[in-house]
Formats: sequence, C-alpha cells, structure tokens
Amino acid sequence: MDHHEQFRRAAIERGFPADEVGRFAEFLRFSIRAGGNPAGEVVGQHGGLPRLPVGVEWPSSKSGPLPFIASLDCAALPRVPGLALPVDGALLFFLNRALAFNYGIASNSVDGEQQYARVMHVPAGTEAAPAEAPAGLDSVSPQRNLFATVVAELPFWLDGCDEDDPDSTRIDNAAHLGRDLQHRDELCELAKELWPRSTSPLIFLGGYTGGGGAMATDYLDDTPELAMAEDNLTARQKADGIIIAETEWDLRLEEETLRVMHEWIPLAQFAKEEAYWGCFLIRHEDLAARRFDKALSRTEFTE
Repeated sequence: MDHHEQFRRAAIERGFPADEVGRFAEFLRFSIRAGGNPAGEVVGQHGGLPRLPVGVEWPSSKSGPLPFIASLDCAALPRVPGLALPVDGALLFFLNRALAFNYGIASNSVDGEQQYARVMHVPAGTEAAPAEAPAGLDSVSPQRNLFATVVAELPFWLDGCDEDDPDSTRIDNAAHLGRDLQHRDELCELAKELWPRSTSPLIFLGGYTGGGGAMATDYLDDTPELAMAEDNLTARQKADGIIIAETEWDLRLEEETLRVMHEWIPLAQFAKEEAYWGCFLIRHEDLAARRFDKALSRTEFTE
C-alpha cells in the first residue's frame, strides 16, 4: 500500500467523507528527513569528508573549495511518492551558503548563486576513495551518521497559516487551495499522527520547501517557489511588453507559484546553520533523468 492510499483508508475509517479526503490527499506530500537520532540503518553522513570518485577533484568555485554538506546512500533511503531518487549510488551535496546568498543578492540573479553549489551523483560500482581536505577549505564539519524517517507534509497555506492574521500568508483563501475543506484541521492532525515528525532533522528530501506547515514561516519569509514565480512574472512582463495590473498581480502570482510547485521539487534542504538556510530544487523530469547539474540552489538569510 502506498502512502497516499494508507492515508485515505485511515481517514475514511475514521468517518471523514471520501470526496473531502481525496481533495485533501492531493496536497499531501511525503519527505525523507535525515538526522542524527539513531533509528534503523545508517543512510549517509553529515559533515566530515566525502568519498569522491577516483580522479575527480573536489568541487570548487572561483572563491575556493565548496564546503561538503552531506552524502546519502540512495539504496538505503526509504522510497516516497513523487521523489524519483536513484535506486543506488550516492548523492553528495556541496554548498557555500554565505557566498551563494551574498553573490545572489549582489548580482540580483538566481544564476549567480549556482557556482557556490553542487550536487553530485556517484553511481553504484564507481571506484571511490575518502577525499582529503583541499587547501583553501576553511573548515571541515564534524562527521555524523544520518538516519532517516518518512514524514507527511502539507503546504504552508493549508497547515500552519493563521487565518486571523492577514499577513500570515500571501496566498488568498481560495477553494482550489483546499482552505475551504470542512475537516481540514482534523485531517492535518491525522497525517501528523500517521507519520510523526522527527526531531532536529539535518536534511529534508522531497516534501515542501521549509518542511511544510508552520516550519516554512519559521525558516523563510517567502518560499523559493514564490520567489521563482515573482521572477518569472517579472521576466514575462519585460519580454512580452505587458503590464500586469496591480489588482491582478496577487492572483497571477498565486497561479504561477502553484505551477512552479508542480514543476519543481525540493531535492534537498539543509537545517539552518549560521543564520543561513539552504535548498536544492530540481524539476521532476531532470530528477528522473539524473540531470543533477540542473538542480537549482536557493539560499536564504534567516535573521
């Protein structure tokens, strides 16, 4: 039984209307949360030194070697719907959060961040060896084993927004966003009961940016998808020579944000460190094709 079917059966058994359960389940995503609390087998490492393919140099930018964040054993990770991770091999993540954020701000360009971020897939069977810390790397984080759990997530506008606070979300209370569901709060609680959230995860794979729900507003003023949608609309106005009326902007932005959220998925998000939050987004089609060079880094300063 897949995760969505498990939720549907549990909700209907508790007496929730099947049509409402079906609508609610459309918003339900599942993420893999990897942290240091021992639970099951080790799925990777956070910090320390990576195992790099023989002959492959440590990823770097014009400013020097990129800090190593983590590596994950794809074969050991649990499978969740909507996240087509490789079935074997290792995923390695490198990111200089401070430089990625500062360069992105200075250049006013998302593309400017990308030289400070790298995702590497090392296929199973590749000859690899522990890397030595390269000259110019500021520091090496302590190595910690990672253990994984599966968690149910919902978008921040459905779980975690304060309806009494008009500024708690920039997306309107619209029926197509599920905020008119009669048993919304009860269904949110059921999802959390079936898949309890792990404490202090270091890495999030899949799900929603910011971890879904109230967590998104804890980490971020705006989600990366919202920022991408704003960039897209602004670029279209310039390219097509059109002007979106102020009265239409919020609706158009909402529509574009939802489109971006269907096209892109958080490949990996990293817990806040030194006031910076980091995230790699990737299109579903690029993930399925193992085009990890197409992953897009988005970093935010959280204080």
